[in-house]
Amino acid sequence: MLVAGRPFTAVELQAMTSDGVLSRLIGRAYVPAGARATAELRARALSATLTPRVRQRAVAGRMTAAWIFGCAPPPELPVMLVESTRRLARLGTGDRLLVHEASFGNADTFEIAGLRVTSGLRTAVDLALHSEEDIALPVLRRMLAQPALRLTVGMVARGVEALPRQPHKQRARRILTRLDAG
Repeated sequence: MLVAGRPFTAVELQAMTSDGVLSRLIGRAYVPAGARATAELRARALSATLTPRVRQRAVAGRMTAAWIFGCAPPPELPVMLVESTRRLARLGTGDRLLVHEASFGNADTFEIAGLRVTSGLRTAVDLALHSEEDIALPVLRRMLAQPALRLTVGMVARGVEALPRQPHKQRARRILTRLDAG
């Protein structure tokens, strides 16, 4: 994997992409053309574009986690979640990111290739709650169809209902009803 500035400039990497030698995976991270984009490769690519402080304190979530799982297109701005007990101002992202505060349970995150990522269930619940319906539905369908994630509409619905006083619950229920209907 190559990242702009290490050792090639962004312009050189873009030229190699135009020549068909490389493909841009996310942000400033490039891989050899034709490389199989696995969850591990996506996580490593995202991690390579983050500052050490962000890698250490934040969790890839929402559409970014769905992309890592291979269920969504690469995000224009990666979404990183920070434990709500930490101060966002001290994160010092250095890059273009969307950072949101969140609370995590014991099973809400895990590590892929050294990057903390929300679990499949937590990602699906977050997408149902925080994404617009027309954007969330196709991604959630792909997540439900991916055997490795072991998700069902019922599991996601129980995850949504378990959250007390959560904004956008009605929208999430509507999305899940449409998913369940097929």
